[in-house]
Amino acid sequence: MVNKIKFGDTIAKLAKILGIPHCTKCEKRRLILNKIQRIGLKETIKRMTAVDKDAKRKKQALKEVINKLTDCCKE
Repeated sequence: MVNKIKFGDTIAKLAKILGIPHCTKCEKRRLILNKIQRIGLKETIKRMTAVDKDAKRKKQALKEVINKLTDCCKE
């Protein structure tokens, strides 16, 4: 049986190697990304946008989600 790749864990390990701090939002995203193969890309993006409760809009473009992933720990 093929092991499923856990994208959230992979990204977290890479971030740790690069010295990027890990916050509570990062942890929530890690858990969501680990489920991407089970829940699909569309549902993953939907859940990733819901992590940021301060978002004014319910739907965000994928580019905005990626920007939040890279900027969330700079706060």
